[in-house]
Parts: sequence; structure tokens; C-alpha cells
Amino acid sequence: MEKRDIDYVLVPAGLLVMVGYHLWLLYRIKTQPNSTVIGINCIIRRFWVAAMMEDSSKNGVLAVQTLRNNIMASTLLASTAIMLSSLIAVLMTSANKDRSASAFVFGDTSPMGYSIKYFAILVCFLVAFLFNVQSIRYYSHASILINVPFKKMSPHLKHHHLTTEYVANTVNRGSYFWSLGLRAFYFSFPLFLWIFGPLPMFFCCFILVTMLYFLDITFQFGWVAGVDDEDQRIKRDIDYVLVPAGLLVMVGYHLWLLYRIKTQPNSTVIGINCINRRFWVAAMMEDSSKNGVLAVQTLRNNIMASTLLASTAIMLSSLIAVLMTSGNKDRTASAFVFGDTSPMGYSIKYFAILVCFLLAFLFNVQSIRYYSHTSMLINVPFKKMSPHLKHHHLTTEYVADTVNRGSYFWSLGLRAFYFSFPLFLWIFGPIPMFFCCFILVTMLYFLDVTCQFGWVAGVDDEDQSIVIEG
Repeated sequence: MEKRDIDYVLVPAGLLVMVGYHLWLLYRIKTQPNSTVIGINCIIRRFWVAAMMEDSSKNGVLAVQTLRNNIMASTLLASTAIMLSSLIAVLMTSANKDRSASAFVFGDTSPMGYSIKYFAILVCFLVAFLFNVQSIRYYSHASILINVPFKKMSPHLKHHHLTTEYVANTVNRGSYFWSLGLRAFYFSFPLFLWIFGPLPMFFCCFILVTMLYFLDITFQFGWVAGVDDEDQRIKRDIDYVLVPAGLLVMVGYHLWLLYRIKTQPNSTVIGINCINRRFWVAAMMEDSSKNGVLAVQTLRNNIMASTLLASTAIMLSSLIAVLMTSGNKDRTASAFVFGDTSPMGYSIKYFAILVCFLLAFLFNVQSIRYYSHTSMLINVPFKKMSPHLKHHHLTTEYVADTVNRGSYFWSLGLRAFYFSFPLFLWIFGPIPMFFCCFILVTMLYFLDVTCQFGWVAGVDDEDQSIVIEG
């Protein structure tokens, strides 16, 4: 098992959650500014600039003092960012000498891994410094522009209006760069926790996005009309962010597991079982007259397990179909769901669960099919029919492949059930669904990956990889 593989899964997933949230926030600011704090502040700053420039001789000191407060805030963040950048640069050059805490980090602890982590934090702080410097620049320009007596210079109303707009845009640009600098600091939090492993980093990303959502979205602005519709739209947007992110974590993990099974089968439970089943088939077919009953009884156990899952899946599919046709009549629990509660939303949720159960049924039926074929093939007396060793070996391989196909379809049917768990919790909102995806992937990792197979030996110094020797 490679510890760095956890970094390859959780770190991109965490960063994707952060980046996805901010892309959604940007879209929200552009399309519905009245529902975001940044959009509302932008509108209010335009009114403020117009009010200050209405009588610059009277309001000039007030305007400059207000802008000075913003300059001081940007100066604080800029100086903090450059100081932390220097500190990280020192750590990058000296931290490789002593890493006694690496034993407590469940993840990549190689020197290259630490260098990447420190470099990512360094980039965040440098970006934060540059953004805050730009914020200071625009606020400094605005402190001069806002006191220009435009009415005395040009009584033309249109020219005055355009100048007011220009000053307001300058102030807003300063605020936008301040926000970007602050977001760069936010990104540094999970990257800092990445030093202690990918699990704290991923938890931090999720917690940070949840907190930022409640800080960035507001319903209290006076111009917002149709609060119910707006509230429903906000809740639906949470589904658009968290549900794809949760499914991406699940799908990404299983793609990684598939790659792991193909390249390093000895480090996965599925790969080890596949190898052992080949030995079992060869042992059973060595003396089919003696081992025939044992082989058939063993395969019957697998058929019974697949039958149980198949019957359960089709029963649950019928139940979901009934809920889809009658569940729209009464949804008193919708008030407790922080997410999409529209009839279309519920229909999509039920349909997704239905698809999972139908796939589980089909996969388990295929598993029963292959196990049934194998129960006959494994008892054919190939030695009596053809004593040729090569032909016998090929036939054993064919039977082993048939058994393994049955097991693979069993595993796929079981994974379809696993996918139904977060989709079921999606009925109660996207937040429980996303939590379930993360918890499920964490549990499956420890169930799917193993270091205890007899052929695995030669663990390297960093416990980063496993060398397959025989």
C-alpha cells in the first residue's frame, strides 16, 4: 500500500471542492449580486462614492479616512503574507534535516512531498501579497479621485456621472483585490494542514467551504424580492456543488482502485482473492471425483449470496418506484431539508437510487450466471478426456476466469449498493450525502487495500511503496 496514493485522491478532491465553490460564487455574483455579500457591498460602495462626491468639500475628510481604513487592512494582510512567505522559504531549506513527526502523518512523507506542500503554501502567500498590494494601489488612487471637485470643473451632468462611475469602479477594484487576497489566505489553511496528512486537509476544505457559504450568501438585502423562490434557488445551488463533488469522490476512488487492481493486485483484497480463486479452481479440478461436492457447495454459497442481493435489489427497486409515483403528495419533512425540495429534485433523487438498485440486480444476476456455469465446468473430468497437460491447463484457466467473472459481477453489484447509501441520504439534503461519500470512501479504502498477503515483502524505509518479490 502506498501512503502517497491517499494524497493523490483526497488532496485533488479537497482542492476541487474549494475551486468549485469559488467558481459557483463568481457565477452567483455575476448573475444574482443581491444574494451575495460581495455583490451587495459593490452596489453600496457605488452609492457611497456618489454621496461623497456630491459635496467633496464637506465629505472629503470622511472619504479619505474611510479609504485609509481599507488601506490599513490591506497593508496588514500584505505584510503578514510576505512575512509568512519568508518563513515558509526558511522551512523549505531547513525542514528536510529533521522529520521526527513524519511517523504521525498518514500520507506522503517523502522529501519531495514536503517540498510540494511548502511550495503550495508559499505560492498562496505570495499571491495574497500581490493581491493586497493591488488593493492598496486602487484605494490610494481612489482617495485622490474622490475629492476632485467635478461640479466646478465641468457642470455637464453626463460627464459628472461617468466620473462618479469611474471612481466607484476604482474603489470596487480595490475591494475585489482585497477579497482575492483574503481568499488566498483561506486556501493556505487546508494546504497548511496538508503537512499533517491529506485527511486533515480534506476535512478543512469541506468545513471551510461550509463556513464560507454562510459568510458569502445573504438574504437580508432590501432589494431581494420573492424570498421563497430565492431561498429555494440557494438551496438548489448547494445540491449543484456538493452532490457532484461527492459523486466525484466516489467515482475517483473506484477508478483509482481499478488502476490499483490492474497494476498491483497483491496490495488489494480483490486482486488477492482473484489469485487465490485460481489456486482453488486448480486444486478442485485436480481430482474432480473427490472434490466435486466441496466445489459445488462452495459455489452454492456464492450463488446464495448473489441471490440475496439480487432479490433485495429488485424489492427495493419496486419500493422506490412506488415512492416515485406517490411521494409527491406529502412532503412535510421538506422544511428540515437544506437543499433542493422541488418535485423535480425529489424525482431525480429517487430515480438515481432506482438506477443503483437496478444495476445491483443486473450485476448479481450475471454473478449467478457465471457461478452456475462454473458449478458444471469444475466437475468435468478433463484428465480422463484429454491427458494433454497444455489442454488441461488452458481448461483450468478458463474455469478460473469464469469463477472470477462471477466474483467481479458480485463486487460490482455490491458497489452499486454502496453508491445507493449517499444517494439515499441525498433525500435529506446534499450535506448528509457529501459526508456519507467521504466516510464511505474512507471505510472502503481500509477494506479494499491490504498489506497482509503472503507474497508482499520488502517495505521501503519511508513505507511509501511495497515491493512484490514473488
